[in-house]
Amino acid sequence: MAKPWILERTLEELKNELRAAGFRDFVACQVFRWAYHKNNQDPSSWSNISSVGREKLAGMYEWPPRPVLGMQGDAQGTRKLLVGLADGLKIETVLIPEKGHHTFCLSTQVGCPLACRFCATGAMGFRRHLSAGEIVSQVLTLKKELGPFAGQVNLVFMGMGEPLLNYGNLARALEILCATDGLNISPRHITVSTVGILQSLARLERDFPRIRIALSLNAPDAALRAELMPVSRHEGLDLLLAHFRAHKRRQRVTFEYVLLAGVNDAPAQARRLARLLHGIPAKVNLIPYNASPGLPFQRPDRAAVEAFRAVLLEKGLTVVTRWSKGQEIASACGQLAVFS
Repeated sequence: MAKPWILERTLEELKNELRAAGFRDFVACQVFRWAYHKNNQDPSSWSNISSVGREKLAGMYEWPPRPVLGMQGDAQGTRKLLVGLADGLKIETVLIPEKGHHTFCLSTQVGCPLACRFCATGAMGFRRHLSAGEIVSQVLTLKKELGPFAGQVNLVFMGMGEPLLNYGNLARALEILCATDGLNISPRHITVSTVGILQSLARLERDFPRIRIALSLNAPDAALRAELMPVSRHEGLDLLLAHFRAHKRRQRVTFEYVLLAGVNDAPAQARRLARLLHGIPAKVNLIPYNASPGLPFQRPDRAAVEAFRAVLLEKGLTVVTRWSKGQEIASACGQLAVFS
Protein backbone atom coordinates (compact mmCIF):
# COMPACT_ATOMS: atom_id res chain seq x y z
CA MET A 1 0.00 0.00 0.00
CA ALA A 2 1.38 3.40 -1.02
CA LYS A 3 2.26 5.79 1.76
CA PRO A 4 0.44 9.15 1.88
CA TRP A 5 2.38 12.17 0.65
CA ILE A 6 3.20 14.68 3.38
CA LEU A 7 2.57 17.59 1.00
CA GLU A 8 -1.10 16.61 0.75
CA ARG A 9 -1.68 17.15 4.48
CA THR A 10 -3.01 20.29 6.14
CA LEU A 11 -1.67 21.00 9.61
CA GLU A 12 -4.89 19.86 11.32
CA GLU A 13 -4.94 16.60 9.35
CA LEU A 14 -1.30 15.98 10.24
CA LYS A 15 -1.99 16.63 13.93
CA ASN A 16 -4.81 14.07 13.90
CA GLU A 17 -2.72 11.44 12.12
CA LEU A 18 0.34 11.93 14.33
CA ARG A 19 -1.80 11.95 17.47
CA ALA A 20 -3.22 8.58 16.42
CA ALA A 21 0.36 7.36 15.90
CA GLY A 22 1.37 8.37 19.43
CA PHE A 23 2.96 11.77 18.78
CA ARG A 24 2.12 14.93 20.70
CA ASP A 25 0.47 17.79 18.78
CA PHE A 26 3.54 20.03 18.74
CA VAL A 27 5.37 17.47 16.59
CA ALA A 28 3.04 18.25 13.68
CA CYS A 29 4.06 21.92 13.95
CA GLN A 30 7.71 20.88 13.98
CA VAL A 31 7.18 18.75 10.86
CA PHE A 32 5.53 21.67 9.07
CA ARG A 33 8.37 24.00 10.00
CA TRP A 34 10.98 21.61 8.70
CA ALA A 35 9.11 20.70 5.53
CA TYR A 36 8.05 24.27 4.67
CA HIS A 37 9.94 26.97 6.61
CA LYS A 38 13.26 25.22 6.15
CA ASN A 39 12.26 23.42 2.95
CA ASN A 40 13.81 20.22 4.26
CA GLN A 41 11.81 17.06 3.57
CA ASP A 42 14.39 14.61 4.99
CA PRO A 43 13.29 13.61 8.52
CA SER A 44 16.61 11.88 9.22
CA SER A 45 18.31 15.29 9.27
CA TRP A 46 15.94 17.02 11.68
CA SER A 47 17.62 18.03 14.93
CA ASN A 48 14.72 18.67 17.33
CA ILE A 49 12.86 15.36 17.01
CA SER A 50 14.14 12.16 18.62
CA SER A 51 15.82 9.55 16.44
CA VAL A 52 12.97 7.13 17.17
CA GLY A 53 10.43 9.78 16.18
CA ARG A 54 12.33 10.65 12.98
CA GLU A 55 12.50 7.01 11.94
CA LYS A 56 8.80 6.56 12.60
CA LEU A 57 7.89 9.69 10.66
CA ALA A 58 10.09 8.67 7.72
CA GLY A 59 8.14 5.44 7.42
CA MET A 60 4.70 7.02 7.67
CA TYR A 61 4.81 9.35 4.64
CA GLU A 62 6.28 9.96 1.23
CA TRP A 63 8.42 13.08 1.63
CA PRO A 64 10.17 14.53 -1.45
CA PRO A 65 8.61 17.09 -3.80
CA ARG A 66 8.06 15.89 -7.35
CA PRO A 67 11.31 15.71 -9.33
CA VAL A 68 12.61 18.27 -11.81
CA LEU A 69 13.19 16.56 -15.17
CA GLY A 70 14.64 19.54 -16.97
CA MET A 71 15.20 23.28 -16.77
CA GLN A 72 15.64 26.15 -19.22
CA GLY A 73 16.85 29.63 -18.38
CA ASP A 74 17.28 32.93 -20.17
CA ALA A 75 19.70 35.83 -19.85
CA GLN A 76 17.32 37.74 -17.53
CA GLY A 77 17.24 34.92 -14.99
CA THR A 78 13.82 33.47 -15.81
CA ARG A 79 13.80 29.71 -15.28
CA LYS A 80 11.24 27.22 -16.58
CA LEU A 81 11.19 23.84 -14.84
CA LEU A 82 9.74 20.63 -16.24
CA VAL A 83 8.33 18.63 -13.33
CA GLY A 84 7.55 14.92 -13.44
CA LEU A 85 4.41 13.64 -11.72
CA ALA A 86 3.96 10.24 -10.11
CA ASP A 87 1.80 8.92 -12.97
CA GLY A 88 4.31 9.90 -15.65
CA LEU A 89 2.60 13.13 -16.73
CA LYS A 90 4.54 16.40 -16.73
CA ILE A 91 3.90 20.05 -16.01
CA GLU A 92 5.82 23.30 -16.35
CA THR A 93 6.35 25.90 -13.62
CA VAL A 94 8.27 29.17 -13.85
CA LEU A 95 10.51 31.32 -11.66
CA ILE A 96 10.61 35.00 -12.69
CA PRO A 97 13.10 37.45 -11.15
CA GLU A 98 11.63 40.88 -10.43
CA LYS A 99 13.04 44.05 -8.91
CA GLY A 100 13.43 43.24 -5.20
CA HIS A 101 11.43 40.00 -5.27
CA HIS A 102 10.68 36.84 -7.23
CA THR A 103 7.46 35.59 -8.81
CA PHE A 104 6.51 31.93 -9.08
CA CYS A 105 4.11 31.11 -11.93
CA LEU A 106 2.25 27.97 -10.84
CA SER A 107 0.19 25.36 -12.66
CA THR A 108 -3.04 23.82 -11.38
CA GLN A 109 -3.88 21.32 -14.13
CA VAL A 110 -2.05 19.10 -16.59
CA GLY A 111 -3.12 20.94 -19.71
CA CYS A 112 -6.37 22.89 -19.79
CA PRO A 113 -9.91 22.06 -20.99
CA LEU A 114 -10.89 25.60 -21.99
CA ALA A 115 -9.19 25.77 -25.40
CA CYS A 116 -8.68 29.55 -25.53
CA ARG A 117 -7.60 30.07 -29.12
CA PHE A 118 -4.44 32.05 -28.33
CA CYS A 119 -3.09 29.76 -25.56
CA ALA A 120 -0.56 26.95 -26.02
CA THR A 121 -1.75 25.19 -22.86
CA GLY A 122 -5.28 25.02 -24.24
CA ALA A 123 -3.91 23.53 -27.46
CA MET A 124 -2.48 20.54 -25.56
CA GLY A 125 -5.90 19.59 -24.18
CA PHE A 126 -6.75 18.46 -20.66
CA ARG A 127 -5.26 15.46 -18.85
CA ARG A 128 -6.22 15.93 -15.20
CA HIS A 129 -6.30 18.24 -12.18
CA LEU A 130 -3.22 18.64 -10.03
CA SER A 131 -3.55 17.58 -6.40
CA ALA A 132 -2.91 20.05 -3.59
CA GLY A 133 0.47 18.41 -2.97
CA GLU A 134 1.45 18.78 -6.63
CA ILE A 135 0.65 22.49 -6.41
CA VAL A 136 2.55 22.98 -3.13
CA SER A 137 5.46 20.91 -4.47
CA GLN A 138 6.06 23.50 -7.23
CA VAL A 139 6.51 26.24 -4.63
CA LEU A 140 9.01 24.21 -2.60
CA THR A 141 10.97 23.30 -5.73
CA LEU A 142 11.11 26.89 -6.95
CA LYS A 143 12.17 28.10 -3.50
CA LYS A 144 15.09 25.66 -3.62
CA GLU A 145 16.11 27.30 -6.90
CA LEU A 146 16.46 30.61 -5.03
CA GLY A 147 19.05 29.23 -2.63
CA PRO A 148 19.61 31.53 0.38
CA PHE A 149 17.26 34.28 -0.87
CA ALA A 150 14.89 35.14 2.00
CA GLY A 151 13.01 38.09 0.49
CA GLN A 152 9.51 38.45 -0.87
CA VAL A 153 8.02 35.79 -3.11
CA ASN A 154 4.82 36.37 -5.08
CA LEU A 155 2.73 33.43 -6.21
CA VAL A 156 0.67 33.76 -9.38
CA PHE A 157 -1.64 30.97 -10.47
CA MET A 158 -1.18 31.76 -14.14
CA GLY A 159 0.58 28.61 -15.34
CA MET A 160 -1.01 25.57 -16.94
CA GLY A 161 -4.75 25.17 -16.37
CA GLU A 162 -7.76 27.05 -15.01
CA PRO A 163 -7.37 27.26 -11.21
CA LEU A 164 -11.06 27.62 -10.42
CA LEU A 165 -11.98 24.40 -12.21
CA ASN A 166 -9.78 22.70 -9.60
CA TYR A 167 -11.10 24.66 -6.65
CA GLY A 168 -10.95 21.95 -3.98
CA ASN A 169 -7.28 21.23 -4.52
CA LEU A 170 -6.45 24.90 -5.05
CA ALA A 171 -8.09 25.84 -1.72
CA ARG A 172 -6.28 23.05 0.14
CA ALA A 173 -2.97 24.17 -1.35
CA LEU A 174 -3.67 27.79 -0.41
CA GLU A 175 -4.40 26.73 3.17
CA ILE A 176 -0.98 25.06 3.38
CA LEU A 177 0.84 27.89 1.61
CA CYS A 178 -0.65 30.57 3.86
CA ALA A 179 -0.46 28.65 7.16
CA THR A 180 1.77 30.28 9.78
CA ASP A 181 3.48 26.93 10.38
CA GLY A 182 3.46 26.22 6.65
CA LEU A 183 5.07 28.47 4.06
CA ASN A 184 3.51 31.53 5.73
CA ILE A 185 2.99 33.38 2.45
CA SER A 186 0.75 36.42 2.83
CA PRO A 187 -2.46 36.22 0.76
CA ARG A 188 -1.62 39.75 -0.41
CA HIS A 189 1.25 38.19 -2.36
CA ILE A 190 -0.91 35.60 -4.10
CA THR A 191 -2.87 36.16 -7.33
CA VAL A 192 -5.31 33.71 -8.86
CA SER A 193 -5.86 34.26 -12.58
CA THR A 194 -9.12 32.94 -13.98
CA VAL A 195 -11.29 33.12 -17.09
CA GLY A 196 -14.16 33.60 -14.64
CA ILE A 197 -15.80 30.46 -13.23
CA LEU A 198 -18.37 32.46 -11.31
CA GLN A 199 -19.47 29.94 -8.67
CA SER A 200 -15.88 29.09 -7.72
CA LEU A 201 -14.84 32.74 -7.95
CA ALA A 202 -17.42 33.62 -5.30
CA ARG A 203 -16.12 30.77 -3.10
CA LEU A 204 -12.53 31.94 -3.48
CA GLU A 205 -13.42 35.49 -2.48
CA ARG A 206 -15.35 34.21 0.51
CA ASP A 207 -12.73 31.69 1.67
CA PHE A 208 -9.63 33.81 0.92
CA PRO A 209 -10.76 37.45 0.87
CA ARG A 210 -7.24 38.91 0.78
CA ILE A 211 -6.05 36.97 -2.25
CA ARG A 212 -5.86 39.01 -5.44
CA ILE A 213 -8.06 38.20 -8.43
CA ALA A 214 -7.03 38.59 -12.07
CA LEU A 215 -9.72 38.05 -14.70
CA SER A 216 -8.55 37.00 -18.14
CA LEU A 217 -10.75 39.30 -20.26
CA ASN A 218 -9.05 39.69 -23.66
CA ALA A 219 -11.95 41.30 -25.52
CA PRO A 220 -14.03 44.48 -25.22
CA ASP A 221 -17.35 42.71 -25.78
CA ALA A 222 -19.04 39.38 -25.15
CA ALA A 223 -19.15 38.28 -28.80
CA LEU A 224 -15.42 38.58 -29.47
CA ARG A 225 -14.61 37.10 -26.08
CA ALA A 226 -16.73 34.03 -26.84
CA GLU A 227 -14.93 33.65 -30.17
CA LEU A 228 -11.50 33.77 -28.53
CA MET A 229 -12.48 31.98 -25.30
CA PRO A 230 -15.23 29.34 -25.76
CA VAL A 231 -15.89 29.21 -21.99
CA SER A 232 -17.44 32.68 -22.30
CA ARG A 233 -20.45 31.09 -23.98
CA HIS A 234 -21.27 29.38 -20.68
CA GLU A 235 -19.82 31.81 -18.14
CA GLY A 236 -21.51 34.99 -19.31
CA LEU A 237 -19.40 38.16 -19.35
CA ASP A 238 -22.33 40.31 -18.17
CA LEU A 239 -22.79 38.16 -15.07
CA LEU A 240 -19.07 38.25 -14.29
CA LEU A 241 -18.85 42.01 -14.55
CA ALA A 242 -22.05 42.41 -12.51
CA HIS A 243 -20.40 40.29 -9.80
CA PHE A 244 -17.37 42.59 -9.70
CA ARG A 245 -19.58 45.69 -9.57
CA ALA A 246 -21.77 44.32 -6.79
CA HIS A 247 -19.11 43.27 -4.29
CA LYS A 248 -16.79 45.63 -2.46
CA ARG A 249 -13.29 44.22 -2.05
CA ARG A 250 -10.05 45.27 -0.43
CA GLN A 251 -8.13 45.64 -3.66
CA ARG A 252 -8.86 46.40 -7.26
CA VAL A 253 -9.59 43.60 -9.69
CA THR A 254 -6.92 43.09 -12.33
CA PHE A 255 -8.23 42.57 -15.85
CA GLU A 256 -5.74 40.82 -18.10
CA TYR A 257 -5.99 41.71 -21.77
CA VAL A 258 -3.83 39.82 -24.27
CA LEU A 259 -3.30 42.10 -27.28
CA LEU A 260 -3.66 40.24 -30.59
CA ALA A 261 -2.66 42.13 -33.74
CA GLY A 262 -5.68 43.01 -35.87
CA VAL A 263 -8.07 41.17 -33.55
CA ASN A 264 -8.58 43.16 -30.34
CA ASP A 265 -6.00 45.96 -30.41
CA ALA A 266 -7.75 48.87 -32.17
CA PRO A 267 -8.27 52.21 -30.37
CA ALA A 268 -12.02 51.86 -30.88
CA GLN A 269 -11.85 48.55 -29.00
CA ALA A 270 -9.93 50.27 -26.20
CA ARG A 271 -12.78 52.78 -25.89
CA ARG A 272 -15.29 49.91 -25.70
CA LEU A 273 -13.14 48.22 -23.07
CA ALA A 274 -13.17 51.36 -20.93
CA ARG A 275 -16.97 51.47 -21.13
CA LEU A 276 -17.18 47.79 -20.28
CA LEU A 277 -15.21 48.26 -17.06
CA HIS A 278 -17.01 51.42 -15.96
CA GLY A 279 -17.97 51.25 -12.29
CA ILE A 280 -15.44 48.55 -11.35
CA PRO A 281 -12.32 49.45 -9.33
CA ALA A 282 -9.97 47.99 -11.90
CA LYS A 283 -6.41 47.75 -13.09
CA VAL A 284 -5.77 46.62 -16.66
CA ASN A 285 -2.73 44.51 -17.47
CA LEU A 286 -2.03 44.74 -21.19
CA ILE A 287 -0.10 41.68 -22.37
CA PRO A 288 1.25 41.89 -25.92
CA TYR A 289 0.74 38.41 -27.34
CA ASN A 290 3.51 35.86 -26.88
CA ALA A 291 3.67 33.73 -30.01
CA SER A 292 3.34 29.94 -29.89
CA PRO A 293 3.93 27.52 -32.79
CA GLY A 294 0.76 26.55 -34.62
CA LEU A 295 -1.42 29.36 -33.26
CA PRO A 296 -2.69 31.89 -35.83
CA PHE A 297 -1.99 35.16 -33.99
CA GLN A 298 0.67 37.86 -34.01
CA ARG A 299 1.89 40.40 -31.49
CA PRO A 300 0.96 44.03 -32.26
CA ASP A 301 3.83 46.43 -32.79
CA ARG A 302 4.83 48.77 -29.99
CA ALA A 303 3.02 51.74 -31.55
CA ALA A 304 -0.29 49.84 -31.56
CA VAL A 305 0.23 48.78 -27.93
CA GLU A 306 0.97 52.36 -26.88
CA ALA A 307 -2.04 53.72 -28.79
CA PHE A 308 -4.33 51.22 -27.06
CA ARG A 309 -2.83 52.05 -23.68
CA ALA A 310 -3.18 55.79 -24.26
CA VAL A 311 -6.93 55.47 -24.80
CA LEU A 312 -7.38 53.57 -21.54
CA LEU A 313 -5.30 56.13 -19.63
CA GLU A 314 -7.33 58.96 -21.14
CA LYS A 315 -10.48 57.22 -19.84
CA GLY A 316 -9.05 57.20 -16.32
CA LEU A 317 -8.03 53.55 -16.01
CA THR A 318 -4.87 52.30 -14.32
CA VAL A 319 -2.88 50.44 -16.97
CA VAL A 320 0.28 48.33 -16.84
CA THR A 321 1.88 46.92 -20.00
CA ARG A 322 3.44 43.54 -19.30
CA TRP A 323 6.12 42.75 -21.84
CA SER A 324 6.45 39.16 -20.68
CA LYS A 325 9.79 37.71 -19.69
CA GLY A 326 10.92 34.28 -20.80
CA GLN A 327 9.64 34.36 -24.38
CA GLU A 328 12.80 32.78 -25.81
CA ILE A 329 12.33 29.73 -23.56
CA ALA A 330 8.55 29.57 -24.15
CA SER A 331 7.79 30.40 -20.51
CA ALA A 332 5.86 33.63 -21.02
CA CYS A 333 2.12 34.12 -20.56
CA GLY A 334 0.18 31.61 -22.67
CA GLN A 335 3.22 29.60 -23.78
CA LEU A 336 3.39 26.73 -21.28
CA ALA A 337 2.67 23.32 -22.79
CA VAL A 338 3.96 19.75 -22.61
CA PHE A 339 3.05 17.56 -25.58
CA SER A 340 5.06 14.43 -24.71
